[in-house]
Amino acid sequence: MKYVLNEPKVALESFRHYLRGTKKVGKSSLFRDLIIEYYGDPKYGLMIAPGNETGFKALDNLYAVEAPTWEDFCDVVDDLVLNKDDNEFKIVAIDTVDELIAIAEEKVLKIHYQRKGEKATSINGALGGYGAGKKMLRKLINDKIKELESVGLSLFFIGHTKVRDIKEKGQEESYQQLTSNLEFDYDALFTDKADIIASCYLERNVKDNSLESTTRYIYFRPNGFVDAGSRFKDMPERVPMTARDYINAFEQGARGTYTKPLSKKELDKRKKQEETERQEQAKKFVEAKKANFEGLETVEDYHKKIQEIKEALDSETAREKGEQLKEAGLPLRFKEIEDLEQLKLFLKIVSSDD
Repeated sequence: MKYVLNEPKVALESFRHYLRGTKKVGKSSLFRDLIIEYYGDPKYGLMIAPGNETGFKALDNLYAVEAPTWEDFCDVVDDLVLNKDDNEFKIVAIDTVDELIAIAEEKVLKIHYQRKGEKATSINGALGGYGAGKKMLRKLINDKIKELESVGLSLFFIGHTKVRDIKEKGQEESYQQLTSNLEFDYDALFTDKADIIASCYLERNVKDNSLESTTRYIYFRPNGFVDAGSRFKDMPERVPMTARDYINAFEQGARGTYTKPLSKKELDKRKKQEETERQEQAKKFVEAKKANFEGLETVEDYHKKIQEIKEALDSETAREKGEQLKEAGLPLRFKEIEDLEQLKLFLKIVSSDD
C-alpha cells in the first residue's frame, strides 16, 4: 500500500458550506453575490428552492429552480448529474434545508402509506417506528448529496436560526444561543458534513433606549451566543456580511492550514489542480451512470440488462429495490413490461445507489 502526504484543499468549491441566519437577513442574496464576486458571472451558481421556498424570486442575476416535492428535487438532481455538460454550475445552494427536510418527510410518509396501507401519525411512527422513518429520511438526503458531489458540484446549505435555551448536562443554569431552528438530529445532517458553519447575525447598536444603527455580520466561530464553526483555525471570528468578506475569510483559513504559508500564485495553482480533479471524477461518475443505458434499444435489450443487474444484488438490497419498484407503480416481474419508458424507470431504480 502506498501512503501519500496529505495536501489540504484550498478552493471554495472543495468544501461544504452551511449558512444559517434569521429570516430576511440576506442569506440568499449573499449566495448570489458570492457567485458573482468569486467567478465574475452568475452562470457558475445554481439555487435549488425545495418545498415552499420562493425567496429567490426577488433576486436578479441568479440561476434558480423550484422543487416543490421530493420527486421534483430528485428530477433536478438527475438532470444536474446526467446532463452536466448542459451548464457550467460549480456551486449549488439548497435554500432552505428546512424545506428540504419537509419534502423529504412527506416522501417518507408516502412510502410508509404505500408499504403499510395506512397513514403514519408522524415521522417518528413511520415504517414501524424506533427511528426507522428518520433513518430513511437521512438516507434519502445523503444519497442526493452524494450524487451532486460526485459530479464535482460544491454544496452550499442555507437554513434558519432561532434563539434557544441551552442547558448543559449536569448544570442547573441554562443560557441562550443563536443556533439552528431545526431539530438537533436534522441539523446534524448538515453540520456533520459542513466544513464551514457560518451564522448571519444582525447586531443592533442601542443608545439611551433608542436604536441608532444595525450591522450585519457573518460569524465563523462561536462567541458564546452565536453558534458557528469551521475546520480552519485561522478563520476570523466574524466579518461584515458581504460576499468579498466571506471569500477573504475563507481564503485566510485555507492558507492557514499549511505549515508554510501559500503565496497567491501557489493558491491559484492549487485551485486549478482541484478543479481538474473534480472534473475528472465527475466524468467517471457520469460515464458509469450512463453506461447502464448505452446500447439499449429494444425491450429485449432492457430485459437482459435488468436481469444482469438483479442477479448481482444481495438479498437486502433486492428487497429494498422491490419496495422502491412498488412505490413507483411497477410490477416486480420486469419481463411482463413491454413499455420502454417503464423499463427505463425500472432499470434506473435497480441500478441506482439509493
